[in-house]
Amino acid sequence: ELQQHGETSYTSLRSEVNAVRSESFSQTKNEKLAASLRIATLNVRGLAAKKRQSQINRLFLENNLDVAAVQETKIESEEHTDRMVETFRRHYNVCVSHAKGTSGGCAIYIRNNVGIESEKVVASEEGRLIVLDFLYSGKEWRVICIYAPNTDNERVVLFERVEEFLKCEKCLIMLGDFNCVCLSEDRTRSVPARDKSERLLTSLLDEYYLEDLGYLLSKAGQPTFTHYQRGSCARLDRIYATVSLAKECVNFEVKHVSFSDHSLVTATLGTNIKKSRFNWELWKFNVKLLEDETFTQSVKERIEEIASTKTNGWIAEWESFKNAVKMTAIERGSIIYQKEKIKEKELQCQLNFLMCMESANPGLYTKEIREVKNKLELIATEKYKAAVIRARAEKIWMGETPNKRALCDEIRYSVKNEIRQIHHRSEVTSEKSKIEDAFVEYYSELLTNKMNHGSGPKAEIITSMPKLKDEIKTRLELPISVNEVGRAIKELAVGKTPGPDGLGAAFYKMFIEEITPILHEVISEAYENKALPPSFRSAHIVLIPKTDNPEKLLSVGAYRPITLTNVDYKIYTKVLAKRLQSVVTLLVGPHQTCGIKGRSICTNVHVARSVLECCDAVAGRVAMLQLDLAKAFDRVAHEFLFSVLEHVNLGKVMLEGLKMAYSNCTVRIIVNKNLTRSIDVRSSIKQGCALSSLLFALYLEPFCLSLINNSKINGFVLQTQHVKVLAYADDVGVFCTDRKSIEEAVSVTKAFCEQTGCAINWEKSVGFWHGTWDVKPQTFASINWASTPSTYLGVPLEYYNQTGDYWDDLTPKLKEKVGGWQGRELSMFARASACNVFLIAKVWYVLQFLSMSRVNVQKLHRIFAVFIWGSNWDRVSRTNLFRSVKDGGLGLSHLFVRQIVSRFVFLRDQQDPFLRTVMQVR
Repeated sequence: ELQQHGETSYTSLRSEVNAVRSESFSQTKNEKLAASLRIATLNVRGLAAKKRQSQINRLFLENNLDVAAVQETKIESEEHTDRMVETFRRHYNVCVSHAKGTSGGCAIYIRNNVGIESEKVVASEEGRLIVLDFLYSGKEWRVICIYAPNTDNERVVLFERVEEFLKCEKCLIMLGDFNCVCLSEDRTRSVPARDKSERLLTSLLDEYYLEDLGYLLSKAGQPTFTHYQRGSCARLDRIYATVSLAKECVNFEVKHVSFSDHSLVTATLGTNIKKSRFNWELWKFNVKLLEDETFTQSVKERIEEIASTKTNGWIAEWESFKNAVKMTAIERGSIIYQKEKIKEKELQCQLNFLMCMESANPGLYTKEIREVKNKLELIATEKYKAAVIRARAEKIWMGETPNKRALCDEIRYSVKNEIRQIHHRSEVTSEKSKIEDAFVEYYSELLTNKMNHGSGPKAEIITSMPKLKDEIKTRLELPISVNEVGRAIKELAVGKTPGPDGLGAAFYKMFIEEITPILHEVISEAYENKALPPSFRSAHIVLIPKTDNPEKLLSVGAYRPITLTNVDYKIYTKVLAKRLQSVVTLLVGPHQTCGIKGRSICTNVHVARSVLECCDAVAGRVAMLQLDLAKAFDRVAHEFLFSVLEHVNLGKVMLEGLKMAYSNCTVRIIVNKNLTRSIDVRSSIKQGCALSSLLFALYLEPFCLSLINNSKINGFVLQTQHVKVLAYADDVGVFCTDRKSIEEAVSVTKAFCEQTGCAINWEKSVGFWHGTWDVKPQTFASINWASTPSTYLGVPLEYYNQTGDYWDDLTPKLKEKVGGWQGRELSMFARASACNVFLIAKVWYVLQFLSMSRVNVQKLHRIFAVFIWGSNWDRVSRTNLFRSVKDGGLGLSHLFVRQIVSRFVFLRDQQDPFLRTVMQVR
């Protein structure tokens, strides 16, 4: 085709293509901003006065703003404009849209001498819109300033006009006073339905991939309101940016000013600070390497080498093998990454070349252009999928093809888990080093918790524990077999975060045949040495916020520590957990239901509710005390735990294996993507370990038995069945029928804490009186009490006999939550899955205990249907929603059918003695 144009035409065209190619490589190489840009928006309510101009000028300079949008300027003429501009001329250039009629006008201020080159300005005659095009940091930008009208229809007209300016390939920013909100939580006053302008704005944001920077960088998940007027507050002033720019946003703030009822909203795009280098100690294995033949062959050769030589012992060879795999993975991953980048650049150059050819010969290269674009789209989709995984957002996307918004999900996840401030040594600090020190000091003290030897806990508490028979002990003392190791590898869950060595479960599953015998030899050698390999005993701790409250998050105790152990250690503990699971029901009573097969949290809640109902039926009384164990898993003293394990007669293999798993261990805490110094672990049960729930149940069982066997504590009695204690992990509920029993239960609890190092948070421990008590004090035995049932294990027992009130309150909340999802591009199948996972799953848990009427069921089904169809009317019969996908439906769960089936299964399979007695009596 090129030859048809002749040599001269070819040469000129080729030079043009080379220029485009050079530009493409330059743009690809410099995707990030070369310099930061500070942008802001503010509704000032008048700029004609000299005093207000000085206030605004000082505000802009104090906040170091580069581009600022101002609404309601009240500047009506060129004369007013000249006088206003004079105040700002030294530091800013100004673009003005004059006030007209009901519009107060708006303006954009551009900082001088920061490298911004203005190209074009479009200002509406209505005083509602300014569009500014400029060059900055080697990129083309477009800033759209909006001052939306008060009425719905006028806003629709404005937003329709704005859409014309959204159709561009520039770095796009849209900011201003929108006079409406897209999410219900952005206003204090709820409205029955969203107006047309809100729906139109939401669709524009979605279609043009504009991200709300306020929600993207909000630590608490809910940005601050920006407009305060009497009893009504809203977030009317917002900044939106394209996804590529949103990735560059490093700061977002809402600052209240004295001279306006609106707040200054600022954002910083890009940073002049050099990005910190990747911490290779936090490296994680890329599962895509398992598809690379070169890498897999290298691993197999290394395994064969270990099996044939083993010169330094199995443990040393295993540690060396993992390090070699890591280095090979890093090297091979870098090579593959570079090849993919080169391929992407080549495709981009091909596209640029074809576009030039298409310009010279319209319609001739349409097919080739489409093929190249499809290949580039596949590459982009892979990037988005990776971002979804890093953002832990697989459930949100529900199998849908990810788009650019996945990149913002990743940023949002990172910001949410970033610890910016912490209370340390009587002050609130934002220094990274001090934040790390605060957590190290806290956990260094917490993880060295020891039991009190003075009270002799073994004689008084541990002896009440049952013992295993010798024939069962003999079975547990069999050496760990190769089959047990292989079975544990097969049962590993993929997709979980790996430990310090970075190797995930997918790696072990890929090489299960080769690794199983070697790992068995490693474990056998560990038993001979009475010590696990060093990598087994090291772990990382990630901190998960317990709340969204920014004030509470200033405390180091507001974060839940989750231990990330290496997968080979998980395999080892899975083998031990499998054996322990087979005998735990002989050692732990039915009152404990957490982590024990055949037992369920539902039993606890059903028993608690049945106690209340029986109390009402016989005009009796009961008091339920809910004990809150402070840092329950972290304060487990190893000495006391091992004493319990020795007493119950587990046998040598289990006892030594469990001691090795918890001896000489160290952890490092991940704080803001940095690792702290190492901390020795002398107490705690690792949350996230396969053994954690079983070991904690054994640790807590002496306490539960001391309450149950205490004759001074009178629990609830129904015929021959007694209910004193219900436990789900560290959630312990105690039932008493008189005040002396309560005092005795508190006394037993304090004694257990003194002897074992356990601690009760008495401020968070609560109780409630139910039935015919003569008096119901609010404080008794150092516990706060209520006269109505409280929430137990996530179920509001206060509604146990008036369930309709609970569902009536929940329905509007679910409707609001669904309204917040309207902006996502999801198919009907994904919307149905979202309802099942995020709505029905939560409703279903409570629905197992609090019945729902057909009326409430229909209300919830209506909410789901409106969301799935995207309209207020059903496209087809609603029953089709509940059919399976293979039968032509969408697989939506039918709440009423599930409720009926659940009740039937509950009655048919019930094994709990107390609940069976309740069924017979009532």
